[in-house]
Amino acid sequence: MNYDQVLNELETLATETFSLWDHNRVGFQWRHYTWNHTMRVRAMSMELGRREGGDVKLLEVAGTLHDITKRYDGVILTDDNGKRILDHNGFWLNEMLTPARNNVVTELYDKHNLHGKVHHESGAVITENILGMYDFEPAFVEAATSVVLAHLKPMNLTAEDFKLLYGSIENQILYDADTMDPNIGYTGFFRNIHIHAYFALQRGNFDLEEYVRNLPRWINSKQEFVDKLLTESSREVAQARQDRNQQLFAQMVGELEDMEINRKYGLLGVIEYFVSETEDPHFLNQLEYLKCEWLPLRKQWAAEEENSASERERAEASINRVSEFLTLLEQEGQGEI
Repeated sequence: MNYDQVLNELETLATETFSLWDHNRVGFQWRHYTWNHTMRVRAMSMELGRREGGDVKLLEVAGTLHDITKRYDGVILTDDNGKRILDHNGFWLNEMLTPARNNVVTELYDKHNLHGKVHHESGAVITENILGMYDFEPAFVEAATSVVLAHLKPMNLTAEDFKLLYGSIENQILYDADTMDPNIGYTGFFRNIHIHAYFALQRGNFDLEEYVRNLPRWINSKQEFVDKLLTESSREVAQARQDRNQQLFAQMVGELEDMEINRKYGLLGVIEYFVSETEDPHFLNQLEYLKCEWLPLRKQWAAEEENSASERERAEASINRVSEFLTLLEQEGQGEI
């Protein structure tokens, strides 16, 4: 079996599957988010696997397929009192969204009657069946299926059930990576700004200063995620990301003291760019634009348009903060830190 070719086919299958639905935003998800998240989680899982001595190839395959049925998830179901409906494991239940087109994944979904299943359960069934079409060893298929199943953790697991579900380091790692990516660090900040801005604009207005000053509430709410991660390496990485977000807030709140310069050259300007492109943001495309177009243009403006030494110095300091932010955001997206 040509592993690289198979991996490429699995990636193609995932992107094809995510494109079968015509809707864009549902809750805190949007069309491009699912694939970008999948690739970041896979990269982080592989890095954590190297640190923890896990099977990196297993994590690569499971990471590629872990959200393969996520686009079936619609709005969270609520009861007559407006409370979210939970299943027996404490997971939110979602309205099921029917794809506009079909492929082998949707055919398997229907064949195995996965309607109403939470996506880690349905995704595990799909993973088992898709990998069974290739020449993977049965033990590898079983392990990958287990890793996908474990990427969401049921509430109130007994010690015995926890050992059964998370006895494998790979199961722990994918759970940790999937928890970290949307919640902790600059990747979590990217998601937060696009969620907050989208709903603020739906209500009529996005207040930049209010958003920045309220960031500590969001950052501090994520500390419990750090403390509950399963592997030592994950907790170390997550705490570093939390500390980085605290530093980012300090930089942003400092920029509020010089709004004109920093909306043009600084992190405040990056926020405003994100807010201007929040309908269906693509992590990699927005990062590429900021690095290759937004930042070089600001460097040109600072050199050509700022007449006083003080203005140039302040502009250059702002640009340097953005450059550092983009470097770290890219590294997080690649699972490196």
